Amino acid sequence: MVSTRHHPRPFPESASPARSSRSNTAEPMSKSSSSPPPDDTVTVASGKSARTRRSDRSPAAADKHQASASRNAYLHKPPPLMIVWLCVSLPLVLWDTGYIFCRPYSMPGGSLHWPLWTPYALYGTVDYIYGWPAWNGHVGFTAAQASLNTVETLMYFYYLNAVFRNARSGMFSFRDIRGFFLGEEHRAVRGPGVAKAVVVLFSAAVMTLSKTVLYWLNEYFSGFANIGHNTLGNLILLWIIPNGLWLVFPSYIIYVLGSEMIQRMDGAAAEKED
Repeated sequence: MVSTRHHPRPFPESASPARSSRSNTAEPMSKSSSSPPPDDTVTVASGKSARTRRSDRSPAAADKHQASASRNAYLHKPPPLMIVWLCVSLPLVLWDTGYIFCRPYSMPGGSLHWPLWTPYALYGTVDYIYGWPAWNGHVGFTAAQASLNTVETLMYFYYLNAVFRNARSGMFSFRDIRGFFLGEEHRAVRGPGVAKAVVVLFSAAVMTLSKTVLYWLNEYFSGFANIGHNTLGNLILLWIIPNGLWLVFPSYIIYVLGSEMIQRMDGAAAEKED
């Protein structure tokens, strides 16, 4: 009993679990205390600064986008010859359309004939479509083509308005004969509505050409019922040359604008591939 109670060698001091646990617990706490806890204020501030940076970049991005859009805007080269033709032909078409819609008052003997439409006293004897035979025979082709004239004229005026609104200056000036017929790069027009105006003008030219071809074919398939009575000289001078202008110039406009649009579309496709 005595030897059991009194060990000849003192027992070694055992490590206290509680102390070890406390030290282990304190060690992570000390490590964690060395790094600050996440703070909502910092997050909010960083978010605010990010928003501030984004807002600071937005005007520059908008300017860059606007500059890019300006560079990619459609560039149109209006040839001086085309502008001259439109400025000359549109008043003539309005004059012609007014005569047709004001019949019979605009015809010889009518209250509106003199002085505005006196030349039609001669032309009505050259082309019966414009004279008394068509009116008395209730021929509808004359007024039908005049109705198309009205639509085409509005389209031509739309184009001219868009081009002159965006043009800088010198719409009728040119450096060489090629520039007179095909336009020049340094006088190109770019701006809002120009691309749409080019499409409108192209469509109007196709309409004018198609209508004029139909006008000629109508004479051919009717056995020249309205112009066959003329001498060859009168026919060439008073019918073929005046009406032939509305074959030549619409074809010219279609060629110029068609070539330009194809060139622009090919260039845009090449830029996208790059």
